[in-house]
Amino acid sequence: MIFSILMPLGAVPHASAQLILGPPMNLMARAASTSQIDLSWSPPADLGGLLITGYKIDRSTNGGSTWSTIVFSTGNAQTTYANGGLSPGTTYWYRVSAITLILTSAPSNTASATTLTPVTPPGAPSGLVATGGNSQVALSWNAPSSNGGSAITSYDIYRGTSPGGEASGPVASGVTSTRYTDTGVANGQAYYYQVRAVNSAGTGAASNEASATPSTAPGAPSGLVATGGNSQVALSWNAPSSNGGSAITSYDIYRGTSPGGEAGTPLTIVGGSALSYADTSAANGQTYYYTVRASNSAGTGPQSNEASATPSAPVTPPSPPTGLAASAASSSQIDLSWNTPSSDGGSAITGYMVERSSDSGSTWSAISQDTGSTATNYSDSGLQPGITFEYRVSAINPAGTSQPSNTASATTAPLGIHLVQAGLIVSDPLDNETETQQQLQANPGYWTYGGDAPAEGAPYDFFKDTQGLHIGAQAPKDGTWAGYFAMSQNTQGQLFHATVTTPVRTVSNTTDPTWYENGLYVQTSQPYVNYVTCFALSGAWGAQWVVASVTGNANQGTQENTLWTDTSTNQPLSRECTIITNGSNYLKVYLDGNLVYQNSTLNLQMPPPFNAYLEPQSSYSGQLLNGTYAGYYSTAGENVQVNGLPPGAARVDLVDSQGNIIASSPASSGTATVGIGQFDFPLAASIVAYDSQGRAVAQSGAMSIYGGDVYAAG
Repeated sequence: MIFSILMPLGAVPHASAQLILGPPMNLMARAASTSQIDLSWSPPADLGGLLITGYKIDRSTNGGSTWSTIVFSTGNAQTTYANGGLSPGTTYWYRVSAITLILTSAPSNTASATTLTPVTPPGAPSGLVATGGNSQVALSWNAPSSNGGSAITSYDIYRGTSPGGEASGPVASGVTSTRYTDTGVANGQAYYYQVRAVNSAGTGAASNEASATPSTAPGAPSGLVATGGNSQVALSWNAPSSNGGSAITSYDIYRGTSPGGEAGTPLTIVGGSALSYADTSAANGQTYYYTVRASNSAGTGPQSNEASATPSAPVTPPSPPTGLAASAASSSQIDLSWNTPSSDGGSAITGYMVERSSDSGSTWSAISQDTGSTATNYSDSGLQPGITFEYRVSAINPAGTSQPSNTASATTAPLGIHLVQAGLIVSDPLDNETETQQQLQANPGYWTYGGDAPAEGAPYDFFKDTQGLHIGAQAPKDGTWAGYFAMSQNTQGQLFHATVTTPVRTVSNTTDPTWYENGLYVQTSQPYVNYVTCFALSGAWGAQWVVASVTGNANQGTQENTLWTDTSTNQPLSRECTIITNGSNYLKVYLDGNLVYQNSTLNLQMPPPFNAYLEPQSSYSGQLLNGTYAGYYSTAGENVQVNGLPPGAARVDLVDSQGNIIASSPASSGTATVGIGQFDFPLAASIVAYDSQGRAVAQSGAMSIYGGDVYAAG
């Protein structure tokens, strides 16, 4: 039996009996939580026979530099201890000493542990970047700087279509990488993204927001045009119809020297807002071929159409044409001819501008803006006759129009004037042959001869010689009348002319007044003695010339109206007598070209057609007196009418061979009527029409003109 020896308090073992107590061993520390570290150890290997009553536990927070006792004695022999109430995430150092009733051992080995950090949702990912692609957006980000005390297990992706508009639910979750490609997007739509990290504690804060617009490469530019210049080619094009969902950032311009031979490397790259480019590195005379490609953030699109151009030295307008000449081709056309310019300005001449002036070059108008031909001649037609026109010509090439050539002028020929209706009805000079009374009676020709002299047994005679037609009559006795005549055929003429010569100035008889008259008579062909006459009356006082009208019945005149009488002395015995009448109300009489009587309100009662009479009458029985008649003619009227004159015609003149104006009349609406009844026909003259500036616009040659003639211009 073993007995415990109890020593009195305060007793000291005998010096010769030494006690040994070793330290606890294998101290280990393990964090149990954010506030507790669990310790475990082994009892001392050598107890020296002592009984452990507890353990002292020391703790250090500075790596063992200083210690503090947290348990003076555990009060039992258990070799574990739970140190609670600690700060999370803090490292603590421990040592343990064994306690007996009489001894406390040396400290054990030291052991340390760090309390656990509290687990929370992780922090926000950072550096989120969104990059658009073709119908997708590529995302990348950095892991949170804090995982919240627990490993990050995945990431959730949030997406919206407006800033801050990311949906509450993720578009993708369980992403285990810091990269993600969102393929459920449409090109051209801007998308906004945020990313959240997930650990065992939950989902963390949102990352920064990043946006991108998915896109593809743009379409091909269109309408590429290349225009050559001097050592350069100007390019222009249209933007692609589709930009691929992303703004065009640039255009690549490619150049080659053969069709389809554009080099693989762009000639240049211009900004996305540019739609033109000037290639100033081009050489004149070389043909260049171009294509253009558009680029955006997604890439470079297909090429445009191909366009080519050949740069060349500057083209200038040509020099002026030379040697311009103008010549009238007709009354309405002027022909022009000229020489080509000495220089075409570097580009072929394509035509000429032809200008005309009608005011001596004060003003010009283009009659052809561009002939469209390289021909060096031009015909200007449709002109007014008799007008002088000035011309000048300018050459045209693609660069413009040259200065004008020299000026040249020409005058259109006047329109010709020709007879369209003759006014002459009959003409008998009466002095072109010698015929006796018997010959004239056998072959009367135009005239019919007769009178009352044969019935009265009065002497009479008629014959022709170079002086004219002679008709004589003698009264059977003084105071009685006898006469003889030559009568014309019926005529529609209105003008009658003859040179009437009376043989004596006076006749007289002492026992009875006597008279002698001879003249030209115009009488209606109706069976009435109604006529007008121009005659010489010789009596005791001398010769007088008289104009009269007579009305009567079928046998004789019953009413004579003396219309005009020349009572002057020493009147000529031979005068040209011209009678103009319509047989109704109009009568005009000229003697020797002088108007002696005119009236348009008469009642002549002598409807046409008319007969003309050449007749002497005598009441003088002393001798047979012959009246002589020459230069007989009848015309349709006293005027010359000219029709069809150019619109600018202002007057018409009859001009003799010396340039003297014989007669003139204004023109209106293309017609002029010139009175010439005072003249002895035919008139040897030209007919000339003038415009208001005195330019001849129509003209005839020298002609024989009669009253009643109708002419036309053209």
